[in-house]
Amino acid sequence: MTVSVAIPGSKSLTHRALLLGALSSGPCRVSNPLIGADCLSTLGVLEALGARTQREGDDILFEPIRDLHPTDAALDCGNSGTTLRLMLAQVARLEGSSTLTGDASLRGRPNATLLAALESLGARVRSEGGRAPVIVRGPIRAGRISLPSKGSSQYASGLLLALPLLHASSQLFLEAPISSRPYLDLTRQTAAAFGLELGMTEEAGGLRFTIPGGQRPRAASFTVEGDWSTAAFPLVGGAIAGQPVRLRGLRADSVQGDRAIVEIMRRFGLEVEVASDEVRLEPRERVAPGAIDLGATPDLFPALCALAARTEGTTVLRGAPSLRHKECDRIAAMVRGLRQLGLSAEERPDGAQIVGKAELGPSETLIQSEHDHRVYMAFSVLGLGAKSEITVDGAGCEAVSYPGFGAMLGALREAIA
Repeated sequence: MTVSVAIPGSKSLTHRALLLGALSSGPCRVSNPLIGADCLSTLGVLEALGARTQREGDDILFEPIRDLHPTDAALDCGNSGTTLRLMLAQVARLEGSSTLTGDASLRGRPNATLLAALESLGARVRSEGGRAPVIVRGPIRAGRISLPSKGSSQYASGLLLALPLLHASSQLFLEAPISSRPYLDLTRQTAAAFGLELGMTEEAGGLRFTIPGGQRPRAASFTVEGDWSTAAFPLVGGAIAGQPVRLRGLRADSVQGDRAIVEIMRRFGLEVEVASDEVRLEPRERVAPGAIDLGATPDLFPALCALAARTEGTTVLRGAPSLRHKECDRIAAMVRGLRQLGLSAEERPDGAQIVGKAELGPSETLIQSEHDHRVYMAFSVLGLGAKSEITVDGAGCEAVSYPGFGAMLGALREAIA
């Protein structure tokens, strides 16, 4: 029995499209957005800053406004690091003071590199150690900025979507090695769809962006493509359950870095075919692939931990130290849960080493997801076909990125019943 799954819109693209749609010089329709908690945080902050929106079915319509404007009320970014980093740069270009905050997890995440860049452009910033709540008083001025290689690509994306709206031209240099390059490609692609010019050249292993000022986003419509990060979970679930899976709504030519899941699954010995907007998985006997570098695709880590745990042999996932600063420390959370299930797993500074088993023994352990949507989904699919059900806390947090996850998991369980 083939399990058919519709993949929701990309979370990363939805954040960017909502921001640019709100600033568009004319009416703009964003179609197929991901309606999850993180993206709703971005929408809520934009509305608090003056964006005018309407809902029409699953679409979000933006009426043109002159610009965003500061507000005295604190801007709640929830648990969304993307919201915080994108909106820090936006409020910094406005004349006045804004306060951005979030939940306990978000208030523990670092932003010092981005805040230093904004200060170098003239913003005044107040925070405790670069963490939210952050008070930003603008406006920033155009100029030249250099960002170090360590840190989130979201810092650069926030700047790339704010600097074009300044009056004069700017330059942004990202030092080598580039962190999570595909997310920068997504930012450039979305900006281009809204008519923004972000000139880019490679230099000394880094990237230099030349950004003309005086620009304004303009697009009548933007359709959000399916999320390859989300697609990892039904693909891994199908592989573990031994069930064919067919995914709809994904672009084969996407610049999303997590499209690499196709080649990684093949390295595990699985048959994956990509045709048009459809991806098909045929389960096969799995083999441990050795070492996998996730430097460009850190969001795949939890799902691949689950696959490695159910594959005989040793798998090393490496190259993604930023996993320590996601919704939780994902490296620690995954390794801790795998050990609870009796598996051999070791933390590394930038990933994990896992010795997997094709079958899991009985377990009555409650796995702590830390209310991280990807950790929750990873352990939920890991338990498919196990001798006893694996219980994972935090049900509901998966709606941040995959509101239909429960239905997909139920379909896989029914297929193997």
